[in-house]
Amino acid sequence: MIRTLTVLSCLLIIACNTGKRITSADELYTAPQEWPVKINDGWFSAKTFAYGPYTTSSRKNGIADAMAVNFIKAPQQPYNFTVSGKEENLLVQILNTQRAAFTNRPLPSYLAGEANSAPLFYALINGTKNNPLQRWELILKNSTYLDLNNNKTAGILRSPDIDIRITAHNRFGKTNSYEKICYEFQYRGQPVAAVIPGSKPQLWVSKHIDAEIEKILAAAIGALLFR
Repeated sequence: MIRTLTVLSCLLIIACNTGKRITSADELYTAPQEWPVKINDGWFSAKTFAYGPYTTSSRKNGIADAMAVNFIKAPQQPYNFTVSGKEENLLVQILNTQRAAFTNRPLPSYLAGEANSAPLFYALINGTKNNPLQRWELILKNSTYLDLNNNKTAGILRSPDIDIRITAHNRFGKTNSYEKICYEFQYRGQPVAAVIPGSKPQLWVSKHIDAEIEKILAAAIGALLFR
């Protein structure tokens, strides 16, 4: 009898825990994990952003380290800025290019299948103090309405060792529209950060993400805010 009661108690505990479980996406888009965003754009100062513990510099035209992106022969609209916070000062270099620029570089299947003329948004992020030589790339394609309706993959944030998938959706806007496009970062299959760029930006960052990954996400978020 005692053994039977013990088994039933264990099953009840498991059932209760299962019933309380919610999806990671629902956990991410909550008030405790939303970072307020402040845009500074005065008459006599260039635009900058402040979000959570991070701030950006204003953007400067051109590439700061041309050798780092010399595989892209004709970068379009290049600029750079820095993201500071938590004792970091990360350089972010931005440009637009075409899929053809990556002919000799490996891409995940969802980017490799794009036409050579397909436009891509590219950002190169310097490594953190703890990993100064580990640079990160953000590569983003344009999404269609149908892609946004279904939160399809839009790009990747990657280092030599780590891949973070980027999806894009319009769940905060209208179906079949580009209203309030939200870029979601998925690390090891779980949403860990998301940002809605534009004139009224919003963003969320998981409280459970690794500290070093958070810094890179903050830099990537800055790139999307300036986009």
